[in-house]
Amino acid sequence: MEIYECPQIIEIQFCNLCNSNCLICPYKDMKYKAEYMSSSLFFKFINELKTLNIKRIIPYLNNEPFIDKNYIDKVKIIRENCPNVEIEISTNASLLTENIMFELLKLNITELRLSVFGYYKKTYNKMMPNLTKNVVFENLHKLSKIFKNANTKISIVMIDNGQIEEIEIQKMKNLATNLNFEFNKWGFLDRAKNVKGQSNDFYNDKVNFCEQLRPLKRMHILANGDVIFCCQDWRHRYIVGNLNKNSILEIWNSEKYNSLRKQLYDKNLLAPELCCNCKLAHIKE
Repeated sequence: MEIYECPQIIEIQFCNLCNSNCLICPYKDMKYKAEYMSSSLFFKFINELKTLNIKRIIPYLNNEPFIDKNYIDKVKIIRENCPNVEIEISTNASLLTENIMFELLKLNITELRLSVFGYYKKTYNKMMPNLTKNVVFENLHKLSKIFKNANTKISIVMIDNGQIEEIEIQKMKNLATNLNFEFNKWGFLDRAKNVKGQSNDFYNDKVNFCEQLRPLKRMHILANGDVIFCCQDWRHRYIVGNLNKNSILEIWNSEKYNSLRKQLYDKNLLAPELCCNCKLAHIKE
């Protein structure tokens, strides 16, 4: 188990809200109280960020980031203070305006991931019931034109949960190609058994490895400053520290964080239940 001296990637949530209630997402069942990151905590994060050799910042974590009306301003501050850091944003594209798109264009975003879980209206409404397909698809076309000559990697992400016909997936892929976007079809993930109504039927108490190396290289910070062990911890049962009380490095190297890492990676120990329920965890000899 080789742990980086500091996280290579940080996922951070400026608000914990989402407007979609996707069929394949646990958000609709979590009943979160609305939380926005305080200004003092945000600037504490920025001041620490400047001192660390972070490769990528993802200002998104289990939410729809553009619900925060000040989101673009916060991304600007990240870019101003960390000119060389990679920035990755995930969004369902429902709240993008032309003004937001032009502001994003100025920020040298490394990667923009667009969650679009249906090509036909009926499928889209089932998969992303709180959103309006026509609005989102209009935004996709506007985004394509505005970012035509940009270096930003833009991709449409579609989740194959077994309820979307292959012809529809192919149509979405064709649309992505026509818009000069990449296309990613991802398999269904029940987020460590946090999605109601559909499961990967995975449980293995022998797991000792995470295929994404999240515990060793990636930190996940919630809007209230809590740091969770993994983004799959939707119920926030594995909190390893709080950024209001300690620094990024103090939390990263804390006894609590290292104890959970050891439980996962030591084949002689029982991994955290979260990991035992996650199909991204494996047995490694």
